[in-house]
Amino acid sequence: MQQLEHFHGGNLTRASLKYGLPREEIIDFSANINPLGPSKEVIIAIENNLGLISEYPDPDCNELKTALASYLGVHDKNILMGNGAAELIYLFVRIAGYKKALIPVPAFSEYSLAVLSQGGEVIKINLNEEDGFRLPINKIVNHFSPGKLLFLCNPNNPTGRVVTGRVVRLILKEALTRGVFVLVDEAFMDFMSYRNYFSVMSLAGKHPNLAVLYSMTKFFGIPGLRLGAIVTTEELVGKMNASKDPWNVNVLAQVAGVAGLRDEVYMENTRRLIKREKNYLYQGLEGIAGLRPLPGAANFILVNVIRTGLTSKEITDLVGKRGILVRDCYGFSGLEGRFIRVAVKTRPENEKMLLALKSVLEG
Repeated sequence: MQQLEHFHGGNLTRASLKYGLPREEIIDFSANINPLGPSKEVIIAIENNLGLISEYPDPDCNELKTALASYLGVHDKNILMGNGAAELIYLFVRIAGYKKALIPVPAFSEYSLAVLSQGGEVIKINLNEEDGFRLPINKIVNHFSPGKLLFLCNPNNPTGRVVTGRVVRLILKEALTRGVFVLVDEAFMDFMSYRNYFSVMSLAGKHPNLAVLYSMTKFFGIPGLRLGAIVTTEELVGKMNASKDPWNVNVLAQVAGVAGLRDEVYMENTRRLIKREKNYLYQGLEGIAGLRPLPGAANFILVNVIRTGLTSKEITDLVGKRGILVRDCYGFSGLEGRFIRVAVKTRPENEKMLLALKSVLEG
C-alpha cells in the first residue's frame, strides 16, 4: 500500500514550533472554524456538566440525535454520530465496501485517503480553474458505472463553489440508475443563508444510494471536541453502528452539541458576520498586488498567488513569521504551489491578515 499522508490546517502546535511564536500570538486562518468561537450556551453547558466525565457517555447519543434530527428535518433512526465527520468518512468507506471512488478535485484529502486505506482505487475528476472550478456534471456522469462511489463536497472545500440541491438531485437520479452511491459532504452548509436551496439533507434516509455528512465542528466552533454525523439509510446506519467504537462521541461533545443546536441567536449572528466579513476580506485581498481571490459560498476564500512571483509555501512562511497562519494548498490535487486558502474571521483579525499579506507582497 502506498504511503498515506494527512494534510490539514489548524495545527497551532506545529506552527508555534516552526515560527518560534507562542500559540496565543498566532491568528489561525488555516482552519475554517466559526470566528465567534463556541456559543455562550455551549460553554455554560460544558461547565455545568463537567461532573459527567466520571461516567461513560451515551453510546447511542440519544439526546443529541433527537436534537439534530429536529434541526436537520430528518429521522433520528437515519443518523449516526461520530468523532468528527472524518471518522465517519473512514467508517463509511470501510463498511460500504466500495473499491472505486470518483472524486472531483481539488477536494478534502480524507476522501481519497479513506478509499486508499482500504486498498481501493481513486478516479480523480479535475475541476477546471479556467472555469472557476465549476462542477463538471457531464464528465462526472460519464464516469458512472455499477459499484462506484461518488464524493461530492457542497460547498466544496477548498474552492468554496456550491451547486444547488436541484443539480445534486439530478446527479443522484442518474447515479441510482447506474448503480453508483453518492456521498455528499455538507460540512460547510450551515454557514450559508438559504441552506435549504442547496442542501439535499432532506433526502437522506429516503434514497438507497445517498448519504449526507454533517459537521458540528466548524459551524459551532468546537474542533477540539470533534463532532459530526452521517445521515443515510437505516440499514447502513445499523451496519456502521455495529462496527464503530461504542463510545466514539465523548460526553462533553454530546452536551455541547445539544446546547449549540438550541442557540438560534448564535447561528444567525454567525451567518451575518460571515456574510459581512467575507465581502470585506474578498475586497481586501483583491486590492493586494498579485493576489486573485475566487468567489465562494463558504466561510473561507481560495486565493491564487501565482502573479506574486512567490510560491504558496513561501507566502505561507512569510506571513507565518508575522503570526498569521494561512493554509498552503499544496496538499490539494491541482493547486500545488499556486493557491492559499484563508478563513473568514472577525474584522480586527481580518485587518491584521490583510496587513501582513500586504507587507510581505508589497513591502
